[in-house]
Amino acid sequence: MDYKIDIKQWGKFFSVPCSVVDDYILISDGDFVKVLLCILCSNSDLVSTDKLAKQAGVSADKAEDAIIHWAGLGVISAQSVDGRKVAVNATPKVVKTSTPVSTVEAISPSKSRTDAKTRVRYSTREIAEKIDANDELKALYDDMQTVLKRPINATDMAAILNLYEYYNFSAPSILMIAQYCTDKGKGRIAYIETVAKNWFDKGICSYAEVEAEIIRLEQLQTYENKILNAFGITNKITKRQREFIQSWNDMGFSPEMLEIAYEKCMDNTNKLNFGYINKILQNWSGKNIKTPKQVHDDDKSYTGGKKSKVDTKAKDTSYNLKDLEKLVMNYDPTSNGGNKN
Repeated sequence: MDYKIDIKQWGKFFSVPCSVVDDYILISDGDFVKVLLCILCSNSDLVSTDKLAKQAGVSADKAEDAIIHWAGLGVISAQSVDGRKVAVNATPKVVKTSTPVSTVEAISPSKSRTDAKTRVRYSTREIAEKIDANDELKALYDDMQTVLKRPINATDMAAILNLYEYYNFSAPSILMIAQYCTDKGKGRIAYIETVAKNWFDKGICSYAEVEAEIIRLEQLQTYENKILNAFGITNKITKRQREFIQSWNDMGFSPEMLEIAYEKCMDNTNKLNFGYINKILQNWSGKNIKTPKQVHDDDKSYTGGKKSKVDTKAKDTSYNLKDLEKLVMNYDPTSNGGNKN
């Protein structure tokens, strides 16, 4: 629905930078926006966090975090009364070292799954101070915005810092995980954080381990796509079906072997049945059958066995027919027993 707004009755006006709406409105906390409006509406260059907090209806800490947030984005320039500038939006310097900030004790992969879900809470001020003191963090935040193709807010920064400090992922590892998730169309920080924590829980922590896991998952995705194409599946598959496909990959069956199993399934059941295909593959795995030729030889052997049984039955049937013929030839309908003799 469209609305016609009459603003003439408002009276006093103040200006708001367009970048607040165009670039930062979606990534900024609502309370931060309220504090900014109070700042912009003020007639004084000197503001009190206590006064701002009361005016905006937030806590004093929230008001101070808002000042740091907007100063960090370059919307305002702020400094304390002692002359200390707040959150200068400096150009980050790329550093190749990967030593994490150590003010928070990092956890090890041997920790429990419960510990692996822990998050350290950082205030906006703490985040700004840590970034200002660590060139690699500055580069990490800048590069993350490049990977995600959007600005990141204070909540995102806290999640990234948590992975960097508490979980001890290196900056290159975090960027690689973020790129992997973004390529899958899941570039939300919450998703990236979940993936990283799950890998940590599996002991996947170093850059080499992260890289190897991504390669493994991409190869599995390629394998899955080939199987789905062979099965003629175009819609989304279930979790159970995906588990079947992964187990077939673990058993070492090629897409070509899966196609043969699929054809056998269709011939015998006239429908796609993952459980039936799985039984075929388990049977082949038990016989160490891994190639189409081995399947052919096994089928030939099985068919030969069945033929032998059929031949035996044919002989038995032939013998019974001779007895029946003899019985008919000696049949006398006038006798009580039905036989001439």
